[in-house]
Amino acid sequence: MPQGRILVIEDDDDVAALERSVLERAGYEVRVTGSGVEGLEIAADQRPDVVVLDVGLPDISGLDVCTSLCNTQNCYILMVSGHTREQDILLGLGLGADDYITKPFSGNELVARVASFLRRRDRSVAMRELDSQLRVGEAILDRDQHALVHGTTTTTLTALEFRLLWFLAEAEGRLLTRAQILQHVWNDTSGVPTRVVDVHIAALRKKIGEIAAPLEIASVRGIGYRLDKP
Repeated sequence: MPQGRILVIEDDDDVAALERSVLERAGYEVRVTGSGVEGLEIAADQRPDVVVLDVGLPDISGLDVCTSLCNTQNCYILMVSGHTREQDILLGLGLGADDYITKPFSGNELVARVASFLRRRDRSVAMRELDSQLRVGEAILDRDQHALVHGTTTTTLTALEFRLLWFLAEAEGRLLTRAQILQHVWNDTSGVPTRVVDVHIAALRKKIGEIAAPLEIASVRGIGYRLDKP
């Protein structure tokens, strides 16, 4: 039985062939397309666990595909690009991608990133079986809805935003370093820029403000964050 369903959206035939080959050898079920539009259709039909997404697609931007996947799917997104500038990486991660890999990359690195996602998925399933809600002051984190609820108002969180806020809430006001957050939420302390934590914290602060939840994510310059409940 395959270990997970992987969707590869990549228009470079050589790169796509490499990705399919190494992922299938690792035991995954793999679908491949070179079209962003078709990729979204396959994702809607197949519900992949991980999407390996090239940024430079011929029909629509990979960044637009990323945004659509984040709004409609509960999957991990690994963005692939030839760009190595930090601002490009942060843009993709800020849109909701879970990780980023730049060309050229080795097959072993790709498999390791995908395996990391699926370990995180299995841990999330185990946690969900134990507890589906977490009270945070006057608000509630609801795992089944992937949402933060305050009174009669609700804001939906991406999978990554939810894991991040849950981790902060479980710390009960303790200061968490960026390295601790990357290790727990991204399961990585080397492949993801630390600034991506700041990007997702900013997104969480905005969503908390939208429902006027009495929560504050406080920052300690150069160190990390803690969740305060005034």
